[in-house]
Amino acid sequence: MDIRTKIYFHLVWLLILGAVTTSCNKDDDEGDSDSPSEERYTGDAYQDLNSPWVKDSDKKTHFTRWECILFGSYPTNEVVSSSFSAVDDYALASGDVIADATLYSRLEDADWTDDDTEIGGKRYHRLKGSGTVTCSTDREQHYRWTDTDAWHFFAYAPIKWRILKISGTKAVLLADRMPDTCPFHDKDEDVNWSGSHLRQWLNKEFFNRAFSETEREAIELTNVENSPNAQYGTYCGPDTQDYVFILSNNEVFASPLASDYGFYAGSGIDDPARRFRSTLYAKCRGAWWSSVMNYRGNSFWFMRTNGYTPSSITYVCDFGYLYNQGTAVTCDDAAVLPAISIDLTKARYQKAPSVVSTDVND
Repeated sequence: MDIRTKIYFHLVWLLILGAVTTSCNKDDDEGDSDSPSEERYTGDAYQDLNSPWVKDSDKKTHFTRWECILFGSYPTNEVVSSSFSAVDDYALASGDVIADATLYSRLEDADWTDDDTEIGGKRYHRLKGSGTVTCSTDREQHYRWTDTDAWHFFAYAPIKWRILKISGTKAVLLADRMPDTCPFHDKDEDVNWSGSHLRQWLNKEFFNRAFSETEREAIELTNVENSPNAQYGTYCGPDTQDYVFILSNNEVFASPLASDYGFYAGSGIDDPARRFRSTLYAKCRGAWWSSVMNYRGNSFWFMRTNGYTPSSITYVCDFGYLYNQGTAVTCDDAAVLPAISIDLTKARYQKAPSVVSTDVND
């Protein structure tokens, strides 16, 4: 049984015994009990875009609606020649698999530069086992490779972002699905966000692949605060400046900023607003997905806050629980949920359908 599944059943068993009053771990209950009843937009508006709309009432009825935009693009949907069985059906979204034998054949014969090519004005990326973080033929709840030397082809698709907050003409964005996977660090050692492999990868490889030169000019250099772990006091490194970053514990749990971003700032629930799914490309690269009923298909995602030791990193699991003790910084199957800040006056974006916190409930 996977460690995250074990954690889930352990917490359920504790609830049955009456040993705890919340499905969150006691070491994570940093906030007050329940937020006061309130319906509000959490920040400014810009033209036809709004900051999150939040109904802060109690743990049972907390609700958030994020407006979304399309900005940048990334390998997302796999092109196959016929049938597809590498991922369980429940973990797939509509459009994840493109069954097109003719296109597949053209991709096999195409000329590639840095594993990218263009056909009919559309961009594609190829990947084999050696280009993944981890690949296996039989690892449960992971992409099933039948031939690690065979190329897999992915179509680029626009990245959908949730608007976490608008301040004037600046917007903080969080990806709606995890587009990729990457270990927090490439060595088992004490490390914080400032020196992590993931920070370097996001601000180089991901940044350059996901955004055109024009799009990069609209992305703000963000001042990223790296506060100590509130429960354990673990030092999380100096503050940084980044074009791409991931969220911290304070930004998703028990703080006014978490509430502004649309997350439940009290304690006592596994917040649906913190549940996310990964793209098929991220799964092919090694991202795990849950098989637990009511959370099937969800993945888990890193925070930039260290856990109870400097060699561990916190994460949010499939059912929206912030695991404050953390996991090893070398964990190889967490998905990455990037965040950016953009200048809306410079960005060429397209408005996309909004997302509500109950969308990722099962």
